[in-house]
Amino acid sequence: MVDEESGGTATGQPADLGWHPAGAVPRDPGWYPIGTNPNEQGYWDGQAWTGTRHWSVSHWVEEGKASPAAGAGRRLSANPYVPPPTSRPRTSPATMSLGVLFLMVSGVALMFGSVGSWIHVSGSVGNVSFHGSLNGIDQGINQLISVNGYVTFIAGVVLLVLGGLALTNDDLVLAVITVVVAAVTLVFAVYDMFRIVQKISNVSTPVGSSVSVGSGLICVLSAAALAMIITLLRLLSR
Repeated sequence: MVDEESGGTATGQPADLGWHPAGAVPRDPGWYPIGTNPNEQGYWDGQAWTGTRHWSVSHWVEEGKASPAAGAGRRLSANPYVPPPTSRPRTSPATMSLGVLFLMVSGVALMFGSVGSWIHVSGSVGNVSFHGSLNGIDQGINQLISVNGYVTFIAGVVLLVLGGLALTNDDLVLAVITVVVAAVTLVFAVYDMFRIVQKISNVSTPVGSSVSVGSGLICVLSAAALAMIITLLRLLSR
C-alpha cells in the first residue's frame, strides 16, 4: 500500500477528486491505487488516508469515510481503469427569480387583456349616457383587422408555461425559445394596436360620442413589451 507519509500536505491548487494512475504521488485529494493494483484503491483527502475501495464486478465497494464528491454513483463502464464520469446537471433546483415571476405575470396579463375591451364606445343622447365595447375575441375585431385576441391569448399561455419551465430549467435553448415567443407576441400586439388606432381614426362620431382604444388592448401591448424586455435581460445576463 502506498505510504501515507509520501503524500505530504495538500497544495493550494484546486482539489482533484478523480482517480489517479498507479505511481501517482498522493498530493491532491483523490483515489490512488494501493500498490500497483488499480482494483484496490485508497482515498487521500490531502492530509491523510480516509477510505478504501475495491472493484466488485460492475461497481466500486467503498470502506471507510471518503470525500462526499469522491466515487459518487456507480461507473457506467465495467472497466475499472476508466475514471468515473462527471456530468453537469442541465436542470437546477426550483428558484423564483423576479425575472421569471414577471414573465409569468406577463403571460397572465396577455390572457386577461386578450379577452378584455379592445374598442370602447361612449356617448350620450340627451340626458342618457351609453357605453359599449368590443372585446379582443369578438367577431367584429376579426372583421376589422383580420386577427383577434385568440392569438395573443395563446401566446400568453405559452409564455406562462415557459416561465414555469424556467423555474427548474436554466437551459440556454429554453431561454432562446422564450425570447422568440416574446418577440412574436410583441409583433402581433403592435400590429393589433396600430390597426385598431387606424380604424378608430377613420370613424366619424356624432357630437357627444367617442370611440377609443380599450383597456384590454393596452394591457396586451404593455404585457408583450414587458415580456420582451424580461426575456432579453435574462438571456443577456447568462
